[in-house]
Amino acid sequence: MDMYVQVNRDNQMEDREADLDAVERMVTDRLGRITDKVTRAEVHLGHVKESRGNNPEYRCMVEVRPENLAPVAASAEGGEVETVVRSACDKVLNAYDKVVGKQAAR
Repeated sequence: MDMYVQVNRDNQMEDREADLDAVERMVTDRLGRITDKVTRAEVHLGHVKESRGNNPEYRCMVEVRPENLAPVAASAEGGEVETVVRSACDKVLNAYDKVVGKQAAR
């Protein structure tokens, strides 16, 4: 089973700010160890509301949908798209590990 990755960005972001194919590859690489346990990963990119000027800040939310478990999500904010995507992926991996660990303990 391959994990499907869907990348969305808000209407305030321009193409030059986030290459959707590059973001998809980054997410697939970063979540590599769980791709066979997750059916889908959704990525939402956007500007932090107060920062649309010369120094924009970005927000990334990543949600993974493991088989037979509730969705697991995490988000990150920062000054570069690549940084927030990587951070959100790392956070969602940690959250996923906690959820799976709790299931295994039962």
